[in-house]
Amino acid sequence: MPSLIHRATPGAIPHDVRDLLARFGFSLPKLLTTSNPKTMKGEALGHGRGLILHHLPAKALARAITPANEGTTAARAFIPSLLELAEREGLTAAALAHNGCPWMTAGCGSAEGGCLNFSGHGGLGSTVSAARGRRTLGMIWNPETYARAVLWSIARHYAAARLASETLAVRLRGTDEGPAMGWHRLPVHITPGEALSLRERYGFETSPHTAAPITERLAANPGLYGYEYSKATIQGELGLISQRDHGVDITASFAADRPTACRDGLAALREGFRLAIPVAIKKGSPIPEFVTISAGGESITVPTVDGDRSDHRYLDPHGVAVALRTKNSRGAGPVADLFSLRGHESEQPLADGAVTLSWLS
Repeated sequence: MPSLIHRATPGAIPHDVRDLLARFGFSLPKLLTTSNPKTMKGEALGHGRGLILHHLPAKALARAITPANEGTTAARAFIPSLLELAEREGLTAAALAHNGCPWMTAGCGSAEGGCLNFSGHGGLGSTVSAARGRRTLGMIWNPETYARAVLWSIARHYAAARLASETLAVRLRGTDEGPAMGWHRLPVHITPGEALSLRERYGFETSPHTAAPITERLAANPGLYGYEYSKATIQGELGLISQRDHGVDITASFAADRPTACRDGLAALREGFRLAIPVAIKKGSPIPEFVTISAGGESITVPTVDGDRSDHRYLDPHGVAVALRTKNSRGAGPVADLFSLRGHESEQPLADGAVTLSWLS
């Protein structure tokens, strides 16, 4: 890993952050995405602005730098510019080994899975995949400096939101689970000069005296909300409880094709997490009003919220199911069908239990 010196003067972006952005082809405003359709829906509803960080998920970076990978679409195929960048920066081996989604299942993370990375603009061509790949390479190259670049980018958007008298919601796990340590555990060192720059330029408050992770640094600013979806298990240093303990508003993601799908779903609900559940129903069709999950003689029924109205999950109550209509993931194969539940009221047997959706009207 390169050894970079943190230098900042009031009003100046640190040199190491500038270097990283230049190496991987980004500007500070464009490092995170503001034009996601669901965050824009939330803004239209008066929920405030949204900001999402997108990387390549699972093993998609390895496939993108493998010349023999023809893919099912351009977005899933070999991208020469990413291989050139990886080789230039000495990251080829690390990119081939990288797994952005340690809890992936075949239905979402395989070569023809139904990952949302390949829905919408992300599935139309290689341009979006190339940009997400460059971000991923930047994160691998130097995780802490990359985290500081993300922090500076968020601070810039935070200042713009405050100027417009709006809140800002930030989601760092847009299409992956982030750095290997987890965003909530990766220490981010801020010098006194850098803290002064962030305050004077953007009104962003952060302490230079501790190596706090980015999630805790975001939480120190009023009107700035960090939230995430995660397929992580409940326990462990990267688990849902650990993320929540570090100040992350976290929604558990239901993995219908995981051998422990129902037990994991029950565990998340028992701990008070929301549970996001993809359901194969058409746009405009009503979502189920209740979800019942059963496993090992235990059964829990919870109400649902419509997860497609807005992506601002931190505004939803805890302990509910977030129903998400399955999006078209271009280039997905039959295995992607395992990613979602079917849109009917009959009991749906899964590997370790069953799920039932209910419509009352």
